[in-house]
Amino acid sequence: MTRERIEEQARTLAHENREAEPGITKVYWFPDDKEVRLVGLLPNIPPSGENELYPFYFRASPADDLPAPSSVALIRPEEFGVLRLPKAWGEWDQAVELVEVGAR
Repeated sequence: MTRERIEEQARTLAHENREAEPGITKVYWFPDDKEVRLVGLLPNIPPSGENELYPFYFRASPADDLPAPSSVALIRPEEFGVLRLPKAWGEWDQAVELVEVGAR
């Protein structure tokens, strides 16, 4: 699978997450060649309570045009860049902003 296809799926999921939860202010993608990795910033959720990011994982679903597995986490904006990422995700400075307030 190409990184371009992964990014396309990431953008689709970011948009769908933003549509489902309008309170999300930004969505970031952590580029990878095999998995979509997203973090959404949502001010009205409780703080993580730990110093680690815990994403939800989803299997690929080719029938739904989602050929790659994905992982998604929602955190408070002030936790961005602070929480420890899963090992394979890299560093916070590698995050690519995909969606911001007002983007539809």
